[in-house]
Amino acid sequence: MNRKRLMKFLLILLAALLFSAPLGVVAESTTLTFGFNRRGWIVRTQDAFLPNQTITHLGLSNPQTMVFGPDDLLYIADTGNQRIVAYNIHTGEIDRIVTYDGFRSPRGVFVTQDNILYVADAIAEAVFVFGADDKPIQTFRQPRGMAVTDTRFAPHRIVVDQLGSMFIVGEGVFDGIIQLSAEGEFLGFFASNQTTRTFVQMIQDTIFSEAQMERLAPRLPHTFSNIAIDGRGVVYTAAMGSPAQLQGEAIKRHDMAGRNTIDNFIPVSDVADITVDRYGNIFAASVSGWIWVFTNDGTLIFYFGVPGFTAHEDIAGWFRSLASIAVSSEGHIWALDGQSAFLQSYTPTEYTRAIFSALDLFNAGMYMESAIVWESVLRHNQMSRLAHNGMGRALLYQHDFAGAMRSFYLAGNRDYYSAAFWEVRNIWLLNNLAIILIGVAALLVITSLIKRIDRKRVIASHIENTRRGIMEHRYAKPIMFAFTVARHPLDSYYYMKLGQKGTLGGAVFHFFLFFIAYMVYITSRGFIMQYTDIVDMDFVVIVGGFFGLFAMFIVSNYLVTSIKDGEGGIKDIFKLISYGLFPLTITLFGVTLLTHIITQNEVFLVNFALLAGGIWAGAVLWLGFQETHNYSFRATLSSLIITVLFMLIILVVLFNLTVLFDGIVSFIESISSEVYINVTGFN
Repeated sequence: MNRKRLMKFLLILLAALLFSAPLGVVAESTTLTFGFNRRGWIVRTQDAFLPNQTITHLGLSNPQTMVFGPDDLLYIADTGNQRIVAYNIHTGEIDRIVTYDGFRSPRGVFVTQDNILYVADAIAEAVFVFGADDKPIQTFRQPRGMAVTDTRFAPHRIVVDQLGSMFIVGEGVFDGIIQLSAEGEFLGFFASNQTTRTFVQMIQDTIFSEAQMERLAPRLPHTFSNIAIDGRGVVYTAAMGSPAQLQGEAIKRHDMAGRNTIDNFIPVSDVADITVDRYGNIFAASVSGWIWVFTNDGTLIFYFGVPGFTAHEDIAGWFRSLASIAVSSEGHIWALDGQSAFLQSYTPTEYTRAIFSALDLFNAGMYMESAIVWESVLRHNQMSRLAHNGMGRALLYQHDFAGAMRSFYLAGNRDYYSAAFWEVRNIWLLNNLAIILIGVAALLVITSLIKRIDRKRVIASHIENTRRGIMEHRYAKPIMFAFTVARHPLDSYYYMKLGQKGTLGGAVFHFFLFFIAYMVYITSRGFIMQYTDIVDMDFVVIVGGFFGLFAMFIVSNYLVTSIKDGEGGIKDIFKLISYGLFPLTITLFGVTLLTHIITQNEVFLVNFALLAGGIWAGAVLWLGFQETHNYSFRATLSSLIITVLFMLIILVVLFNLTVLFDGIVSFIESISSEVYINVTGFN
C-alpha cells in the first residue's frame, strides 16, 4: 500500500513538473561552471546559469543565428526553411513568421530599436530590410565601389548602429567587416584582421627563394565568424581559427577606427557567436558547446557547459553544434543548436546576479555599494578571483589602499597590487620622512663628534683590532676569504691552489650559504615578483635538481679537464665554485629584500642587480677555472663547453635508464599478476 502511494505521489509530481513549463521541458542542472583562481588555474565554481527550457516544437531547420528585438521577441534565422521566426519567450508561442520570395539562405538577422528587421542572405547576395509590419522596404546588393568589385558580396551576419550604418560579415572576405551607409553606399572595410606567421612560415621566409615563395599558398588573415553591437554602438567581433592564428584575440571590441580595445587574453578559439547584455558583459558561444562570459574589458567571469562532448545523448544543456546565443532583457541566456534545431534557455543563479550587479555598480561609480555586493559574491565563493579583483578596485577608488592590497593579493593581480602598494609606500614615506631625515642627520653628527673626540684614534684602533681579530679567527678566516676572492680572484685562486688560503670547510660553508640564498630567492620574493606560490613548488625537484646539477658539473668538469691536462682535482673545483659564487649569494639575498619594497615600475632594478651579480660571479668563476687548471682563455672556454655537453649526455642516459627501469618494473608486475591468476584462479 505504501509503495502504491509513493508511486502515485511521484506520478503527480512528474506531471506537475511537465505542465508547469508550457514553453518546454524544465531540466536539472547538467552543466558545469568553471573560472580562474588566483594562480591562474581553471577550477570549478558555483553554478552560474541553470538549464531551464528546451524548445523543440518550432519546426526549425538548420537555424544559423538569432537576436532579441526591443520587445524581447527572439528573431531566429531559420535558414533551412528560408524564413525568419519571431518567437515570444514569455508565451512560448511563435509570434509571427517573416517570409520573402527573395530569400535563398537567410543566415544573419538583426532588429533595430524601432523594429526594423535586417536579414543577411549569402546565397541571394543581398541584405533585405523589412519594416515594423514585416513588409519589405529595401534590398541592398553588391555596393558600388572599386574596393569590392573583385569580392563576392555574400553577407551572412549583420548588425546596424543607431545611424543606420550596416556592419556586414561576408563569406570569403579577408579585408575585414563590410561597412555600408544607411543608403547602401560602401564606406570601406572595418576592423580587418592581421596575418600571423607560424613557426614554419618564419623558416620559409628565411630560407626560401622568391620563386619558391610564389609557389606557396597565399597567407590570408582569419575571417570573422560573427559580429555584435551594444546599445552605445560599440562593435564586437568574433573569429574562429587555431590558437596560433588568433593569439588570444578571438573576441575583439573595436573603437571607431576599428582597433581592438581588449587587452586581456581570450582563452577560446572556436567562437561561433557573441552578444552583449545591458551591463556590457560579453557572452560567447563556442562550437564545442561551451558558453563563455566576459566583462566588457575581456576579463573572464566564468564559462559553463558540458563536462564532455556527447553528441548522441539528448540531455538539456548539451549541444551537438552550438550556433548562436542571445541574452534577454531579464538576463536569461538563450542558445541555439544549429544541427539539432532546438532552443535552450538558461536562468542566472543568485551568484551570477550578484556579480553582474557589482560590475554595474562599479561602472556607475558607486564603489562603496559595489564593495558591499562583492562581499555577498565572496560569501558564495571565497576564492573568486573576479570578486577579489572587484573588491580591490572598489577599495582602491575609496582610497583604502591597504585593503585593496589584500584583495589584489588574494586575486593574484600583481598590476593593481603594485598600484595600491605604490600609494601605501608613499603614505608611509610622507609620515616617516621627517624621522628618517632626523635619524640620518643624527648619525652624521654622532660620527663627526666621534672623529673629533677620537683624535688619538683610540676608539678607531679598538674597532680595527676587533675587526682583525674576527677576520683572523681560525673559523672565520676561511669564511671571510670569500670577500677577497670576489675582489682579487686571480691572486686568491693562486693562493688557494697552493693551499695557503681557503679551506674545504669554508667552501662547504659558502656552498650551503649559496643554497640558502637560492632557496630564499625562489620562495620568499615579494608578491609582485613571486610568480609561483610555495604550495605549488615541487621541492624534491628544486632541491634535488640543485644538488644533482652541482655535483654533475663538478664531476663532468673533472673528467673533461683530466683528459685536457687540467691541474685541478674534484676538491679544487668544488672550492673554486663555492667561493666564486659568493657575489651571486649576496646578490640573491639583497634582491629578495628589494622585491618587498619595489613596485612594478622598479622591477628593472631587480633585473639589473641580478645581471650585475651574475656577471660578477661569472667573471670570478672564469678566472678561477683558468687559474686552477692553468688554462689559457681558449682552453678554458673549450673545457666549459665540453663539460656542458657531457652533462647533457649524462642527462639523456639517465632519462633512458629511467624509462628502461619503468618498463622492466611494468613487465615484472604483469608477469607476477599473470602467475598469481594462474596459480590461485582469482582474477
